Amino acid sequence: MRGLLKLVICEFAKLRRKKFILLVILSAFLFPIPLTIMMTTPQMAERYDSDAEVFNACFQFIMGYGVELLMPCVIGIIAAMLFFMERDNDTFKNLRTIPVTSTQMIFAKVIVLLSMGIVFSLSSAFAAVLCGGLVSEVNGVGYKFFVALQMGIFVMAGTLPLIVLVVFFSKTYIFSILLCVFYSVLSLTAESCFGVLPKAICWLMPLPLTTLWSAGDMERHGVIEVRGAVRDLMPTTFQTAVILGIWAVVSIIVIDYLYKKRGE
Repeated sequence: MRGLLKLVICEFAKLRRKKFILLVILSAFLFPIPLTIMMTTPQMAERYDSDAEVFNACFQFIMGYGVELLMPCVIGIIAAMLFFMERDNDTFKNLRTIPVTSTQMIFAKVIVLLSMGIVFSLSSAFAAVLCGGLVSEVNGVGYKFFVALQMGIFVMAGTLPLIVLVVFFSKTYIFSILLCVFYSVLSLTAESCFGVLPKAICWLMPLPLTTLWSAGDMERHGVIEVRGAVRDLMPTTFQTAVILGIWAVVSIIVIDYLYKKRGE
């Protein structure tokens, strides 16, 4: 356990040298600022009866676009950096001389990615509260940070299949970025087809599943109101955790296999 902790600290040090941790936090403000400005327009403001409803809608937009669309790209880029460093620096042979298994290396990198996902999601929630407080009535802050924490974990788990592709192709950083964008756009396209796609397909796709869960959870807490066919698709927190947990376990096993194969 102590060895794993040292590996995690080492992986964090790699990101800190590249000043990437600060970039992750700053990137969380990309969507909140323009979306908050959009909510102040007369066309959007007249849709809601109170400032509290404006803030709730703004929070939903920010978490939907900021976390579920942008975060997979951010996590995918960080994953490419962490998994490509040994290849770029030709240090795979050196790793064999120390008492560290490739599985431990994988777990350390996944823990770092999970931490970065939580940091990004909580930073997005903070940005939503900060920006929303300037134009509307902030409410339910405790719940909103809690749901942001959950979304950070769920979206990270849903991004692991993308990381499998990044490790499998092991190409340039540009190619990895394109994979991340494609993954996010594909998920966003699926979300626009919720009324058409079968329930099984919606639940099997990690990011659309997270979107459905967040919509249902926010409705149960009175943050938003969901209408139409989407109501029949919303999973419980337990169902979401189980499905994403399976995705995460399978993805980590595949990543471990690919990583071992690359080091041979």
